[in-house]
Amino acid sequence: MEPQKKNKPNTLVIILFSLVVLMVIIYFILVTFFPGVFAGMNTGDLQPVKPNE
Repeated sequence: MEPQKKNKPNTLVIILFSLVVLMVIIYFILVTFFPGVFAGMNTGDLQPVKPNE
């Protein structure tokens, strides 16, 4: 019987996943310590629709 091969994900997949997690953590750190940076960002608030005049 052959030894079972472990099903390991590709190195690129591991790097990309860890980058996404790292970016989320950095975002929360920035929001916590520098809230002024994100205060002026557009949040996409709904605006009333004005009819054509």
